[in-house]
Amino acid sequence: MKHTKNYLKPIIFFTIVILIISVAKQKYIFRLEDMIQTNIYNAMSRVKVTEEKLKIKDDKVSISVKMPELHYENKEVERYINTYLRKNINKFVNEQRQISRIKKDDFKYDVTINYHVAYKDKNILNIIIYRNKNWGKNDFELEKDSYVFDLKTGQRIYLDNFLKNNTDYRQVIKDYIESYIDSKNIDIDKKRINIGKYTNYYIVDRGIKVYFNPYKESLSKSNYEFKVPDDIFKNKIKLVETDSIVANVDTQTITKNDKYINSIINIPIVMLSEKNIEKLINDKIRSDIMGFYNKSQEEAKQFLGDFPEEENKFIANADFEVKKNSDNMLSIIVNYYKYSGGAHGYYENVSYNIDMRNGKFISLENLFKENSKFKDVINTEIRHQIEEKVKNDKEYEGIYQFSGIKDNQKFYIQDENLVIYFDLYDIAPYAAGIPEFPININIINHILKDEYIEVFK
Repeated sequence: MKHTKNYLKPIIFFTIVILIISVAKQKYIFRLEDMIQTNIYNAMSRVKVTEEKLKIKDDKVSISVKMPELHYENKEVERYINTYLRKNINKFVNEQRQISRIKKDDFKYDVTINYHVAYKDKNILNIIIYRNKNWGKNDFELEKDSYVFDLKTGQRIYLDNFLKNNTDYRQVIKDYIESYIDSKNIDIDKKRINIGKYTNYYIVDRGIKVYFNPYKESLSKSNYEFKVPDDIFKNKIKLVETDSIVANVDTQTITKNDKYINSIINIPIVMLSEKNIEKLINDKIRSDIMGFYNKSQEEAKQFLGDFPEEENKFIANADFEVKKNSDNMLSIIVNYYKYSGGAHGYYENVSYNIDMRNGKFISLENLFKENSKFKDVINTEIRHQIEEKVKNDKEYEGIYQFSGIKDNQKFYIQDENLVIYFDLYDIAPYAAGIPEFPININIINHILKDEYIEVFK
């Protein structure tokens, strides 16, 4: 045993020396302890990632998948992260199969999905999913999704949360990237450099990398990926804390491809220990989605009956996003999409905001005190945001025709915001998409019911 200890001493000493030299070069001596802890943790890590291999071969597309599977001591977190990754990968696979069936070209597509663990320590896991598409002789498109997870809760850490200590991060990153592009005289489309909550990023030594999909493609020599050093921010990047989830959310997928319709339906399955509330939630959401699915099938049959010469199949898809899953609130958006020919399809978002203490689906009015005139407060803030958009970009002038929110106004909850959104054509033309207006808690705090104030914190 003594011999073993003697053997290990020089190795440990040598490792520490290397780390000191590395840190000295980085000019961040305070990082030495963190680096040593990270390296020791990685050697003894209880976070393991294995893979499941899958191959799919259709007439016009071949798909090869390496599906990552997390193994972790906290089984609830393990399940939540695995479900999250699997749902997004399966969604992409099904979309590629659908696209290959409706495209009119003669190309055969080769799609590969792989992964890489970019960073992990005792608090954070950063895993990147690569999505590569190849077709023709030399055509390709490279995309990737980076997921940064809090290992204490399983929650995804978006860019705004990761840089929460730097409220000006949007402008700081944008200015840095544009300055870098100019200094290197890079031929790149700066309009794609939009920084926000959902900007893709991953953790690297002494900073992060941000990128914009597709980050590389055969049609362009440009690479839309940029390293952002952490020393450009005023405040040090702190350890992020997220709130515990209130429900695991799995996915049931229904696909259909016949002579009438091509359809991908993703249904959220909420899993709780309280089975009565679980059933109440799942029955409502499933009933609505299946109503859309069944109605779409009937419309497809009628459409092709009326237009038998139409070559395009009727497309009907449904998918969902979990916007909030903490603080006794589950906020889910279901995205519906239909296409039956013409210039473009039609899409609609339907939100479900659920008080997880009792399973109640809440309306906008439920959040506020009686006689609070919440509509006036929200209308004023939306008008202000529209004015700011026009002030910052004259292209928005005359776009929005907003007169006020409705009694049954659509909304969802995310982080510290009540997000008001509008259907296509409600207040703007189709090209404007689905307009969204985040209303921060600081604006509505005084009129919220007491039981809902904590939901936004």
